[in-house]
Amino acid sequence: MKNLKNISFFFVIALAITTIGNVLDSKFLFTYLQTNIIGLLITLLAINTATSGLIASKIQDFVIQKPEIDFSTTIKEMKTSLLEQIILIITSIICLIIQNSEKIELKFKDDICNIIIITAFIYAIDILWDTGKAVFVIIEEIQKTNNKNK
Repeated sequence: MKNLKNISFFFVIALAITTIGNVLDSKFLFTYLQTNIIGLLITLLAINTATSGLIASKIQDFVIQKPEIDFSTTIKEMKTSLLEQIILIITSIICLIIQNSEKIELKFKDDICNIIIITAFIYAIDILWDTGKAVFVIIEEIQKTNNKNK
C-alpha cells in the first residue's frame, strides 16, 4: 500500500511538472529525459546495487556479532528495490517506444509518456534516497556498537 501511495504521489508531481512545462511551452525536461532516461536509470541502478552490496556486507558483520538480529525484511526490501528499478527501466523503454511510434496515435500520447517517464525518474531517485538512508542507519548502528564496546 505504501508503494501505491508513493507512486500516486510521484505521478501527481510528474503531472504537475508536465503541466507547468506545457504552460511555459518548455520542452527542455521532456527532451532531456527522452534522450537520457535509460542511461540515468541504469546509473541509479548501478549506484543502488553498489550501495546495497555495502549494506549487505555490513549486515553480514552484524549477523556475525549478533546472530539474534533478523535482517530478512531488510534483505527482502533491498531485493525489491533492485527489481523496482529494473521495472522502471523496462517501463521507460516501452514508453519511449510508444512515444516515438508513428503507428500508435493517441490524443495525449506525448503528455502521457512524459508523465510516465518523469514518474519513473522521481521513483528511481526515491529508491536511491531510501538506500542512502539505510547507509546512515548502519553508520549509526556501528557508532552505537563502538560506544558500547568502549
